[in-house]
Amino acid sequence: MSALAATLAFSFNAPLAYATTRKGVSSTALVAIRNAVALSVLLPLADFKASTSTLLVITASALLGPGLGDYAYFKAMYHSGVATAVTIGYTYIFTAQLFSVAMGLESFRSSAAVGAALAFLGVVVALGGRPKGPGVFYGAIASAAWGLASALLGVATKETTPYTIAAVRSAILAPLFLILPEGRKVSAPGLPYAVLSGVVGLALGSLAFIYAISKIKVAATVVSTSLTPILSQMLDRAINKSPISPKHILGASLVALGIATTVMNN
Repeated sequence: MSALAATLAFSFNAPLAYATTRKGVSSTALVAIRNAVALSVLLPLADFKASTSTLLVITASALLGPGLGDYAYFKAMYHSGVATAVTIGYTYIFTAQLFSVAMGLESFRSSAAVGAALAFLGVVVALGGRPKGPGVFYGAIASAAWGLASALLGVATKETTPYTIAAVRSAILAPLFLILPEGRKVSAPGLPYAVLSGVVGLALGSLAFIYAISKIKVAATVVSTSLTPILSQMLDRAINKSPISPKHILGASLVALGIATTVMNN
């Protein structure tokens, strides 16, 4: 339920982030604002009881996931379009499992592998296309960065609380993106959307994602959240009163079957 709550939060966050940038807030400033807002929400809940090594793991996960991974994903979209970015980037549901098994966080499960394959097929059916151009390279970087960041979160959850992990990640990223070029490019019309994106996408979404990893481990969590790109498209179409494509419904159904396969005990 926590992983699916994260999926819903991430899906609502996508149109919020898009509206923010359309209203004059730079992508860099959006990241800074979102993390500053999330930090203010999470700060009272975090106890910050973590060893130095755990803090280093959390820092690495922040720089790899929301940092390098998201940057490469956006570059893949820019160079080769959404279809290539999604098709290659979302192979992270496999790389996350590989890193998790390699780190000894969980053992290999055939049901998780089959579930990931079904979920990936669903994403490709709904949003994918033939990978082409430089976006393939950037998509592969995103996949590796997201996968390793997810596995590192699995390491961190063994030592400290999800609240502390989420708060530390935001504490690292907020000032980092604020000092970057365009980190303070903000408009009054876009600011409310950026704040709401921070509450929904990070304070709620990331916290739920990390909590899910602490309870059901990395493989089941990343497969469950693979519904995000499809659901965000369906929500966007519903909000704009546009017809939902049958391929979105088919893709979502395949992802749902993949999630069910992954979390089944028998």
